[in-house]
Amino acid sequence: MYSLILVSTLVIISGLIAFVGDWVGLKIGKKRVTIFGLRPHYTAIFVTVISGILIAIITITILAISSNDVRTALFGMEELKQKLSSLSQEVELGNMQLSSTKEELKGKNAQLQEIDEKYQKLSEDIKNKISQLEELSKIRDGLIEEKDKLDKEVEELNATIKALYSGIAWIREGEVIFGSDEQIALTIIQGQRPIEEIKKELIRFLNEASNKVLAMGAKKDERTNQAFIISQEEFEDITQKIYDSDKEMIVRLLSSINVIEGEPIVAHFSLLENKLVFKVNEEIISEEIESTEVYSEVENKLLSLLRKVNIIAVKEGIIPDPKTSFVGAVSATNLYDTVRTIVESGTTMKVTVISIDDTWRTGPLRVRMEAKPISPVTTG
Repeated sequence: MYSLILVSTLVIISGLIAFVGDWVGLKIGKKRVTIFGLRPHYTAIFVTVISGILIAIITITILAISSNDVRTALFGMEELKQKLSSLSQEVELGNMQLSSTKEELKGKNAQLQEIDEKYQKLSEDIKNKISQLEELSKIRDGLIEEKDKLDKEVEELNATIKALYSGIAWIREGEVIFGSDEQIALTIIQGQRPIEEIKKELIRFLNEASNKVLAMGAKKDERTNQAFIISQEEFEDITQKIYDSDKEMIVRLLSSINVIEGEPIVAHFSLLENKLVFKVNEEIISEEIESTEVYSEVENKLLSLLRKVNIIAVKEGIIPDPKTSFVGAVSATNLYDTVRTIVESGTTMKVTVISIDDTWRTGPLRVRMEAKPISPVTTG
């Protein structure tokens, strides 16, 4: 409606201006009026041109006043072109960024899909592992129960064996060859040797010990045809322990119960690391002994000192003789010379017991005694 009124107004105004211009031109022509020294004919043409110019100016002015779009088209076109160019560049840049973002998003989606597939696979693996673990746990629990039952049965059987052999020791007549936990034999085996070599060495050791106990009156077991009753599990265990060690190992064969003549021997192993206990010329103990003219008193004091040496040696780890419980010996000549030296000194003497050789846990400990006066002897 507004546009129709505007167009109508422009038409009317343009018509009026044209009419006025024509009328003015006609009057000027009739009166032969001149402007700017022009001829009347050209003056009329000039008036007509001015009328047309006025029509255009008024039309443009009215349109500019009445419409913001017309004003923009007439006076802001360059600015619009610049804004349009800038916006086009921004849109192009935005499109490029959008394209780059789409590519990145596509890559991220691919990575996400790959991660999701891995997650699904790991989830399935975890479920399978959990299921397997539950099954293994059930199997383990069953094995533990079975092991406990077997352990109880073994304990009962061991108790029965001890009771039977103990009863035999009391009821049957015969000589006791070995007491309970008494050492039967001893050997040394170097650790970390091949398993088969260790087993051969242990078998050789058992065969030698078997010859020894058979000569003493023991008999072979009718079922196994062996002089010793030792569990296979213990044999394998002692073999593995020797193999795991990088030291020399002392293997002792001990009787588990009292052994009666004419019976097989229930035995077990004892394992110790062989180590140097006393070095050559090492002082073991020293003690002050007063001189006296009675040889037997001095000898008894020296023997008491040697018993202390025996106690010290056992505490340090030397294995004593199974029959005598002694770990070593001193020569009779050294003992007699020491007694005589103390008796003839007439003063208090410091007696020192010294190891003669490097002595290991297997022994024996060979010692000598040295007697020196506490203070210089004075003569009158």
